[in-house]
Amino acid sequence: MNKKWLIGGIVVAVIGAIVLVAVLVKGDGEPDGWIAKKYRKLSLDTYSASKAPQQVAEEIAKKFKPIDRVNALGLAAGTSVPAVPMTSAGGGVPAAAPIAVAGAAQQGGIFLQYPKTVVGVLPDGAGSRITVDGPDRGYRRYNSYVGSHWTSPGSGGWNRNGTASFRGGGPGSGK
Repeated sequence: MNKKWLIGGIVVAVIGAIVLVAVLVKGDGEPDGWIAKKYRKLSLDTYSASKAPQQVAEEIAKKFKPIDRVNALGLAAGTSVPAVPMTSAGGGVPAAAPIAVAGAAQQGGIFLQYPKTVVGVLPDGAGSRITVDGPDRGYRRYNSYVGSHWTSPGSGGWNRNGTASFRGGGPGSGK
């Protein structure tokens, strides 16, 4: 066998291993797989934690920085409070406009917005219930809390600024 081919193969294998390790370590910036490993599964995309919602949301936000965070804990239907910005080390999410809550069916929660995921951390007895949804389902599910704060997601979720992410369509698209 030619030494050049052998050395080339080894170099390609080493580069491939480095790329694989980097992808596995970094992840894709979405918390759903990490949540599934860290918390007790209750049902499809719903998990349980023994800690309070504030602590759980902070754990998740510390591991995976969200685009935005809405703290709507303890809200009753028809109330309005300002969104609470994330207060983690290294900077937080800018202060947000008030959240209008009309006809809310739950007692509120903390909602984390990611490009392709919405995480809801809700009070559940002394602990928390964590829901993990895609952008459209999460936005619709928690619209009474986040609807006046977040834009409706596009077909690709949200971009890093929290606005709808999609590729346009129609005549002349893709040029």
